[in-house]
Amino acid sequence: MYLFYNGPAANSFNSGRFSLYGVTGTPTVKIDGLGASSSPSSYSNSINNRLSIPSIIDIDVEMVGNSAGGTAYVSVTAEQAPAAGTIKVWSVILEDHEMATSAWGGYNGQEMMWIPVVFPLGTTGDVLNFTGPYPQTIDVSGSYTLNSSQHPYDDLNVATYVQYTTGTKEVLNASFIDLHDTTAISDPGIAPVVSSSVMNSWPNPSTGTFSVSTFTPDGVTGSVEIFDVSGRSVESFSAGTVENFHFEETGVYFIRLTTSTGEVVKKQITVIR
Repeated sequence: MYLFYNGPAANSFNSGRFSLYGVTGTPTVKIDGLGASSSPSSYSNSINNRLSIPSIIDIDVEMVGNSAGGTAYVSVTAEQAPAAGTIKVWSVILEDHEMATSAWGGYNGQEMMWIPVVFPLGTTGDVLNFTGPYPQTIDVSGSYTLNSSQHPYDDLNVATYVQYTTGTKEVLNASFIDLHDTTAISDPGIAPVVSSSVMNSWPNPSTGTFSVSTFTPDGVTGSVEIFDVSGRSVESFSAGTVENFHFEETGVYFIRLTTSTGEVVKKQITVIR
């Protein structure tokens, strides 16, 4: 993505990224904390070396909103204990296809891609405190507002990434998706229309008390069941609500949302003491 220190694209998110790397201008390209030369083969070799290392972090991103704004739901799962160090997750909405004006100086007339414009998780990211047992999932969310007159909705993407803030500043994994319209403006008091079903559970792991929220498209019904590791159904409720639970027995529980259109969304939550 473009990170500008000053000029038309400069903003608090860019400043935060520069601060993270400790630079005061356009940063040198680094891969795994090491400077990369301008040689295409050097970039290719460095990237291929990184891709050959399996990631222990998975990222799931759901954006619920419309051209006026919405909420980003991010689930980050660590398959095993990460190395020591502070880990954060960032999410940024990027604009593509803006044509640079004379205010951009030497970029005048060029098509701009991947410009950071909105930051659902803030400009400094959210800290992820992985403590186990593993796999462990941490859910975070943040609201955002869009200005359709400045940022055409069809030109927006979402980049979400998990990164160390110390040492080499290694990025552990990333997600890149289109920002698609998932709600419609409706009369006051009527729930927004959702184009695909979404389910979230938090906190995870839990000490026994946790919540499950579900959203389904307009006109679609659904049911939610929670199963223990033996496959026994321990709770069930109708989709479209937020339900709170308290489980005494520790262990892993599986949550399944099934809709009237045949869509199935699955989550799991771990209860510890």
